[in-house]
Amino acid sequence: MIKLVWAQSMNGVIAKDNNLPWNIKEEMQHFVKTTINHDVLMGRKTWDSLYQKPLKHRKNIVLSHQKNLQLPEGVLLISDLNNFIKPYQNSSKELIVIGGREVFDLVLPYADELIVSYIKDNYVGDIYAPNINSDEWHSTSVEPHLLFDVVTYVRNS
Repeated sequence: MIKLVWAQSMNGVIAKDNNLPWNIKEEMQHFVKTTINHDVLMGRKTWDSLYQKPLKHRKNIVLSHQKNLQLPEGVLLISDLNNFIKPYQNSSKELIVIGGREVFDLVLPYADELIVSYIKDNYVGDIYAPNINSDEWHSTSVEPHLLFDVVTYVRNS
């Protein structure tokens, strides 16, 4: 199973200068709860935004064209997305994709589920969330919070 997880503002912003433009503790706790003890895939820019430190209690996988990218022990570097995701397709084994936008665009056609936090405010940014096409996706749950709502989408049959 392949899941994409992101937070976006009401105007669709997911990042500014390669960082989250908000600091909402409860939303970060949701992210941790959603990704903990899972395989997480990210692009090199997202990896850089984490100050090149692996997320604890997760298998960190970085997708990059830079074949000699230096990563800490235990962090997996991949350059062939299609071969990498095959074991997760039609499987109970979960891969959670955490960004950035380029990686979301590459993996979205293979995704089974989207978990989106909608921050209840507009932000200035330079990277925007992927479009969720209602012909392809439908929401299955909404989890309301004070400053954001989490909506889960599954692919239409």
